[in-house]
Amino acid sequence: MDFLDDIDRLCPYLEKCQIFTCERWHPRCLSGVCIGYLKGICQNKNFCGLHHYSQDDLQNEFDKLPINGIYQHNLCYNKCIDQYCRYLHPPWLKYICVDCKNKKCDKKNEGLWHTVKWQEIKKKVYELYNINKLNPENFCNDIDCQCGVKKYNLDIYCIKYFQGICIYHRCQQPHKNWEDLKEIGKFQNLEDQVIKPCIKFDKNNKKFVSQQQTLQCNVYMQKNQLKMMVTQISQRPQVDIIFILDCTISMDKWIEVSRKNISSIINEFKKKVEFNTAIRMAAVCYKDFSDGPNHIKYHDFTVKPEEIEKFIGSQNPQGGDDIPEDLQGALDVAYKLNICRDPESLLQLFIITDAPCHGRKYHRLAIDSKSEAQDLEEKLQKFVDLKLRFFLSFLQINEQTKIMEEFIQKVVQSNYQSAKITDQQFTDYILFSLSSTYVKSQSINVKKDYSYVFQAQYTKQKEMIYNYNRQTQKYYDIIIEQIQKTKKQNQTLLFIENDEFEVFKKGQQSEVFKGFDQKNNVYVVIKIPSQFIKKYNQNALTQADIDEANQVAKTKYIQQLIAKQLSHHFNFCCSTSKNTQFIPLYYATPYLYDLEKPFKGLKFIYAESYIDINEKWKKYTNNTEYKDEQINLTAFSHFTYEYTFQQMIITDLQGKANILSDPAIHTKQYLEDGTNLQDDGCQKFFLKQHPECLKICKILQLKDRQVSQNLQNQDQNSIQKINSDADTHFEEVDNKINIDNLYKICSNCNTLEKLQNNDKFNTLCLCCEDKKKQKQQMICQCCNVSFEVSYNYDQLFGTVLQYCQDCQNKECHKTYEKNCYYCGKKICLQTIKTITVNEQIKEICTDAYFYLRQVKCKYCHLNYNFNKLLSQEDYYNNNYNCGCNNKNK
Repeated sequence: MDFLDDIDRLCPYLEKCQIFTCERWHPRCLSGVCIGYLKGICQNKNFCGLHHYSQDDLQNEFDKLPINGIYQHNLCYNKCIDQYCRYLHPPWLKYICVDCKNKKCDKKNEGLWHTVKWQEIKKKVYELYNINKLNPENFCNDIDCQCGVKKYNLDIYCIKYFQGICIYHRCQQPHKNWEDLKEIGKFQNLEDQVIKPCIKFDKNNKKFVSQQQTLQCNVYMQKNQLKMMVTQISQRPQVDIIFILDCTISMDKWIEVSRKNISSIINEFKKKVEFNTAIRMAAVCYKDFSDGPNHIKYHDFTVKPEEIEKFIGSQNPQGGDDIPEDLQGALDVAYKLNICRDPESLLQLFIITDAPCHGRKYHRLAIDSKSEAQDLEEKLQKFVDLKLRFFLSFLQINEQTKIMEEFIQKVVQSNYQSAKITDQQFTDYILFSLSSTYVKSQSINVKKDYSYVFQAQYTKQKEMIYNYNRQTQKYYDIIIEQIQKTKKQNQTLLFIENDEFEVFKKGQQSEVFKGFDQKNNVYVVIKIPSQFIKKYNQNALTQADIDEANQVAKTKYIQQLIAKQLSHHFNFCCSTSKNTQFIPLYYATPYLYDLEKPFKGLKFIYAESYIDINEKWKKYTNNTEYKDEQINLTAFSHFTYEYTFQQMIITDLQGKANILSDPAIHTKQYLEDGTNLQDDGCQKFFLKQHPECLKICKILQLKDRQVSQNLQNQDQNSIQKINSDADTHFEEVDNKINIDNLYKICSNCNTLEKLQNNDKFNTLCLCCEDKKKQKQQMICQCCNVSFEVSYNYDQLFGTVLQYCQDCQNKECHKTYEKNCYYCGKKICLQTIKTITVNEQIKEICTDAYFYLRQVKCKYCHLNYNFNKLLSQEDYYNNNYNCGCNNKNK
């Protein structure tokens, strides 16, 4: 076996490899053999469950000769049904008596082969599985041989695969099991089973065009996979449309008509509205409580109507035993969707049902399992309060909903409309309703607060988990590396008020402006140092000032991210310590914006999520000596000093309630900033703000032995030594903060949510927690790898859902496109391949690569060596001459 001479090229997963672009060798005859052991990696046979053979032992196994390309070590004697089992399961395996192999057989079980002799088993298999008394072991691989391979047209298949020795994962000839040929006969659509050139000849246009591969690995054959989706909101005003659809059995035809027509409705509606209107759709499909705990399913907002159609089409109509359905629950789910927070946006609900909601007051039906319900009006009123431009359209299918409709109309009033229609009228009614709603919304006067509208590229971060070895690593280096890996950028529209926003901050050094980020659906406050605003107003802003302002924005962004990460870790450490009372702290979410045109003379600005809490701005500490005597949060500062291994300390704690902003970070080596007092800031903190540890410092085992050693030029007698090994030297403070008025900021959607007693350390809101649990399988549009994503969760963050995490890390979707020399298709940066000819590099796609590496010289049959560029015609026709002297053969 030639591949035993180069075991480093063997794929450890062999036939079960699920990497579509894997370039290693995958010979079937090594199934059941631990490749890791051959490479000197795996030492635990019980762990891997595979044969641990040396190369000599393995050669002895191969000397036993195969049966239809299968060796004795390939067989799964457990006869399992695990699709991921690394052994082989040929159909004749069921006849082999395992007890005979284990020497425990009484030979009473009829129908089994009671033998352990491989030659006897081989004889029986050959009797069952042969074609004209031929088997793969009778074949040779000589191209010019006239053996049974050509005689019986078996060369349309991969002969080496029949023999168990084909090394290719993606082969030019179909991989079929020999036994399958006997049972099924000649296969159809063999071209779907092979790796093909990435081009084909278009006879009509007389040119080569790209062709799609149909060969797939098992991993790509999963059913019901959702297409990639990404919200690309780049225009305004915005229209949010929610379809609330009853999916019980009686609604079958309405589900079907919705599935078929939503795309055409939205496309037609777009023609009737302003060119710059952004339209998003969502859907809530509901049944009743009797249909189980998951009787309500939803798809959050997307700009692609075909995805809503697919979601609705995936619903299975059933249930609805007592006629009333859980419309109130569906409205609750709809309200929690990522509805645009811009007050000028329009929200349109469509309710499509043939049944009333629960509650005796809403119908005259005899049966209702929740007849006491009276909360429909309350659910609807939340939408009315949320948007001035809120509209509701009801599709009246039968008379049972008439009483319920009257209650709906009382709440929604003039922004309500309904019609009794047939399923054939569905498209016309929805389109009419949308159009009339849009026209009416233009007459509703919503106060416009924004004086400036900017196209902008935003930068924000996915959550950065605290993962840092305090003994061996520098915290700052690790956080900067994490920022690069978790950074997300995309386009948005940013609306900014002209007038400065009053935040009542004493000693404020920045001008603050309120804005709205449309893509991220979040209100922000933009902070620009006063010195630059002053120079702009005096028409004295220089390029040096602009460069300095850009650096200030970047520094503030990093400072806020450091504080945000350490506050999350502080909350986690406190919450996992038993019987610990603490105030959980959260920092506002930072953003960087690169504007298309300047605002106050600057294109690059810093912002953070607006802390929308009805509380006064509070200064708990400053960056020198002050601390609030009633509310002592200095344990957090001490925590940051210890958990960065004394590399930095966060002070200047300020904000609303427990939501903080504008940290000062004292550090000697990093973050040049006016609030960074380096060692002096650290000294003043421990001398003035935190001379004695709090009880929580003791619980968290915070130590400051290093403080007195690190504070140079300081009178040691003036430093109160904090002996963290004693039980007596801490201060217990009863903080006067209102614990019933504590909040958290969701790290995914930026929602401010009141804290519950059981989630003080959680960084996600309850809605995002639920969305994160819902997983879908997707295929990367760049590298074709299957990956798992929580769509409703990730799209809120702006994740580029068409691409797997590896391609996002490579920034395939941002990088200048590289195209295949042959087919012209975009190439994934993870899988790009090249042909080098005369020092010129030609990029090719993986399809071309896998095809070319099996191309052989038509004279000497040596493999293509990737240093000669084939023309499109020669490449397509597998016509390769390596330049050998065997042209006359």
